[in-house]
Amino acid sequence: MAGAYGWNYTKRYYDRLLWLSYSGWAWEFRRRLPGLLGERRAAKSKPAWLRRPDGVQLIRMRTPCRLAERHGLHFLPDPRLSAYQTPVFWLPEIMSGNIDAAATLQSHLADSTEQLSWHSVPGKKAVLIAPGRRTKLSIAARGYAAQLAIDTSRAPVPLAIYLTLKLQSGSKLLEQLKCLDWFAHHCAGIKFDAAPKRGYAPTKLRDCLIALDGWLSGATQREIGSAIFGADTITEDWDKGVLAYKSRTRRLIQKGRRLMESEYLNLL
Repeated sequence: MAGAYGWNYTKRYYDRLLWLSYSGWAWEFRRRLPGLLGERRAAKSKPAWLRRPDGVQLIRMRTPCRLAERHGLHFLPDPRLSAYQTPVFWLPEIMSGNIDAAATLQSHLADSTEQLSWHSVPGKKAVLIAPGRRTKLSIAARGYAAQLAIDTSRAPVPLAIYLTLKLQSGSKLLEQLKCLDWFAHHCAGIKFDAAPKRGYAPTKLRDCLIALDGWLSGATQREIGSAIFGADTITEDWDKGVLAYKSRTRRLIQKGRRLMESEYLNLL
């Protein structure tokens, strides 16, 4: 059902996205790219899905998906599904936070009786098995996402080869992630920084996504501005006001389009 602004605008939907990881934000913008659904339907390499009794999703690729790799992905999830609804596996070479933890972890386990288990880490888990690449494990929960390459030959404990973690801001976030913090410290001795990326605060990304959705649906700038800033607010200050809501709306639309087309990679 179309909302009051000419598209499916629901404030609650966009506010819920504030707790996405940056990996999730990248998918939210990229999945809106016109034609992406058609590309997925044309992709020759599609994964097979299976859910284990413990809730972990297993995803197997028979052949590499070249179409997906052009977007920085191992495979193309259904663009109709949000980052909360589907696991997203980014190629490690485009992610800026990769940490090589193989040697550190191997030596740590060799000198310790401690058992490393990712089952105790909170969050949804999915495992991707792809030809020519290490098996991947993704862990996603409110506010963070981790992607690890694992050595499945090292039973019973998978070894982390690299870890990529993107966090959102939040006053109690680190308290909520003690288990994941321990996990990463165990792998590579790293500690987490919960500060938002400069220029990509969650509220800014939310407003850019609202502006992008409005633009894609054909809404006017004023309708988009009303959704973001409030109809009463822009009535008092649209064309010539000191707060320049018209130009701010235009910039949000432009940034939303850039994030969809290429800038989403800056979030990884």
